[in-house]
Amino acid sequence: MKAMGNRSMASLLTVVLNAAWYAVAIFLALIIVLVLVGANIGLQIGADGPNVVTGPNVVMAIPVSVKLDPGAHQVAAPSLGIEAAELGELNGTLRFPSRKGLLFIANLAILTGSLALLLWVLSQLRALFRTLRAGRPFVPANATRVRRIAWAVIVGELARSAVLFFEGSYAMTHFSAAGLSFAAQPSVNVFAIIDGLIILAIAEVFREGTRLDEERSLTI
Repeated sequence: MKAMGNRSMASLLTVVLNAAWYAVAIFLALIIVLVLVGANIGLQIGADGPNVVTGPNVVMAIPVSVKLDPGAHQVAAPSLGIEAAELGELNGTLRFPSRKGLLFIANLAILTGSLALLLWVLSQLRALFRTLRAGRPFVPANATRVRRIAWAVIVGELARSAVLFFEGSYAMTHFSAAGLSFAAQPSVNVFAIIDGLIILAIAEVFREGTRLDEERSLTI
């Protein structure tokens, strides 16, 4: 399959991006409608992505990190001759009955903001791949679109780290459990930041390609 033009990889990805954009837009609109009508909803922000549940007995879910008390949780491997092993910091999801308040409002803002950012990134990608489908990759707007996507990746990762710290702090302040303690610390994925920087470099390639394409057109 060819990379650009009609019936190409770019055409296929354009269809996929269009479907993803409409799915996210419908999900975001659904959240707004549920909030406006006062529905009993639970916001779930976990490792498997954001979700919204509704019904009579809904629960909220937040990502947490926990440290186990070695004395309360003994780990051993007799078959390997290991009498004592230690579990370090574990990541999971804390679920509890949904209730309106500061956490609900904060998580609603986090959820809608995340979906709005994703929708915006998908819009940039849709516009980018439409030019690829048309066989015109080096249009002036593409360098800007790629640069915007790069910054969205970087800012999104920093925001994700801040959200994890906020949720962890909330769990530390309000929840307790025997044999474990909740932890809150920022955790930035360095590889996501590197990916954003790589995309920034690709944006410069698009910018230079656009310049050369314009010079070639003027020469001809």
